[in-house]
Amino acid sequence: MTAPTHITERNGSSRMLLVDDIRPYPEQIRFTLNRLNGTSFWAWSLWRAPEGADLLESLPASDEYIHCAGTADALTIEVRKTDAAGTAQQYVVGKPGAGVDAGPAAVIRWDDGRHSTTVRPNEVFTADEAAEVFTAYRLQGAVPDGYALRALDLA
Repeated sequence: MTAPTHITERNGSSRMLLVDDIRPYPEQIRFTLNRLNGTSFWAWSLWRAPEGADLLESLPASDEYIHCAGTADALTIEVRKTDAAGTAQQYVVGKPGAGVDAGPAAVIRWDDGRHSTTVRPNEVFTADEAAEVFTAYRLQGAVPDGYALRALDLA
């Protein structure tokens, strides 16, 4: 079975296909996330290309994706899902088995500190930890079981 084609986006601007020409997908994802520095490279998104899309013509966006922001040492992961009615909801991803009140809130900064978000301690990931979540999302189209999802109110 051939893996579905995925599109990535860097810093909310440059889109490209996720390829495994240089290294296998899991290693490519880990390599990319470990390059997050909070300055020139601070955010990365991944989503499945729509069925039948002509990827030679364009790289379309999606209502469902996983993305992160921050640095390789401390980043936040969010996932956006749509329900059967087509309503989208965005969630912050938390580590499995970690208590939500396991210490003070953490501030994740990116774009040279121009942007930040406050998350719970269990919602701070290293690049290597995030790579496991992104790799599973690429294969399953969802965050793996056991990870906490905290709904965001984007209104």
